[in-house]
Amino acid sequence: MTGSTDESPGRGAAGALRRLADEHQAPRFAVGDLLSALGDRGFGLLILVLALPNALPGPMIPAFSVPFALAIGLLGVQLMRGFPMPRLPGWLKRLSMPTERFRRFVLRTEPLLRRLERWLRPRPSGLTQGSGERLIGVVLIALSAVLALPVPFGNLPIALSIMAIALGLLEGDGRALALGLAAGVLATLWNASLIFAGAVILEAAAHLPK
Repeated sequence: MTGSTDESPGRGAAGALRRLADEHQAPRFAVGDLLSALGDRGFGLLILVLALPNALPGPMIPAFSVPFALAIGLLGVQLMRGFPMPRLPGWLKRLSMPTERFRRFVLRTEPLLRRLERWLRPRPSGLTQGSGERLIGVVLIALSAVLALPVPFGNLPIALSIMAIALGLLEGDGRALALGLAAGVLATLWNASLIFAGAVILEAAAHLPK
């Protein structure tokens, strides 16, 4: 049996997204289409898709992260409450983008995901079941609140920590979940330091002679 190459869809997040992009034939791709294709992998892959745009380089757009943060926070609430699958309101499921744009998004993110997946495998732990998943939900709510803040250079570390948690949920990898939690703490401290530094600079500017 020959080994799989990076060109085949394979398993994991990258493979799931590639299959969705390849098989979807409608002119637009909606959040509802994503949900219907995910099944019991819904939380991990949906959170990952929501976090990815905040981790990709691009122009700084005011409030860009807010809708993604709200959706991640909603999913965190559902994990905290023990929901077996994601439930989204109708207006959110109807949000869509052109299918070709979704395919470009998948092509752009697939190399990053495949690099990350080399380190992932099922590793059951206290974080992969029961009360551990509820704790993950609480952490995602907190991280989504930080992600929504308009802090320059603050979104990337938060988004990466959320991605690590999402991949851990997707693969049942307790080590990835623990890494994501630790990264989330560090990213939150980084954002707090940026906010503090900004406040100090503004206060110093206010006391400059006019």
